[in-house]
This record gives sequence, structure tokens and C-alpha cells, in this order.
Amino acid sequence: MKREDLEKLGLTKEQIDSVCDLNNADVQPLKDEMQKAQDDLKAAQDKVATTESALKKFDGVDAEALKKQIEDLKADLKKNEETHASEIASRDFNDRLKECITSANGRNAKAITALLDIDALKVSKNQKEDIAAALKKLAEAEDSKFLFGDSEPTVTDSGNPIGVVTKKTSASDLEEASMRAAMGLPAAKEEK
Repeated sequence: MKREDLEKLGLTKEQIDSVCDLNNADVQPLKDEMQKAQDDLKAAQDKVATTESALKKFDGVDAEALKKQIEDLKADLKKNEETHASEIASRDFNDRLKECITSANGRNAKAITALLDIDALKVSKNQKEDIAAALKKLAEAEDSKFLFGDSEPTVTDSGNPIGVVTKKTSASDLEEASMRAAMGLPAAKEEK
């Protein structure tokens, strides 16, 4: 009720104030609830608007195609990881094989590798020992033992076809030979 309506009823100012206070006390919780409800409604409307704008980004997008693309990418990633792991294992095996051939005094790593059963050695549980055993077997075999042993000595001096090896002459040896020739002395003989 309005104040004017209460005055028409003949109430005094104090009575009107007390009725208004009682009315305000009853109405205030309702106003607070109404304000809270309006705030909740506005928040819900904002959420709906945000969700709708986010969903508009996915208009025309095929969810099944995205799922398939994700699965394909996961499969490719797994395949790449397996390939990488296989390449690392192959590299480690080749390094181990070269190390074993060197330690067994192998002369030609390519020729020795060609005689080995590489596939069987790769899947072996104890590769280093199996490689060493296979190399030992090759070193003892009559048809492949020439691939092992110390490397051929390299000739550093000159020789003649008959088989005599002479030392290379240095500048001091040439001086000594020319002095001996000037004095009429025979050439110096090397002791063997």
C-alpha cells in the first residue's frame, strides 16, 4: 500500500511509519532474493552466449573425421617411435659388431660381416658373447682365418727384386759416403 492510501484510512503519521517499516521488513528479503535471482539469470545468459559462440566455431566440423585424424596421428607417432627405436638398436648392434671385429684382430670388417649370420646375431639375447663366438669360429675356420690376425707389415725401406732390403739413405749417410769416397776408403758395411 501507498502512504496516501493509509492517510485516507485515517491513520496517523506514526502508525503509517510503523506499517511501512513492517512492510519493508517483509519485502526486503523478497527484494534480496529477487536481486539474487536476477544476477543468477544474467550469469546463466552469459554462459549460454559464450557456449553458443564457442559452438559456432565447430559448425561444419565433422567430429568423426577429427576422431579418425587423431587416431591416424597416434598410429603415425607410434610407428615413428618404433622406427626410431629400431634404428637405435641397429646402430648399437653395428657399433658392437665393429668393436668385436677390431678386438678379434679382423683385417676386413666388411668381408667378415658378410660371412656372419647378422639376423641371428641381432635377435640374440647376449649379442656380445654370440658375436665373439661367431668371430672365433670364423678365425679358426680354414677358409676364413686369413681375415684375422695382425695387419700386413708395410715396407718403409726400399728393396731390390732379389730380396735384399737396404735402408733409405739420409743426408748424414750421404755425407759420410762422399767423405769415404774422397779418402779412398771402401763403403761402410751394415751389420745385421
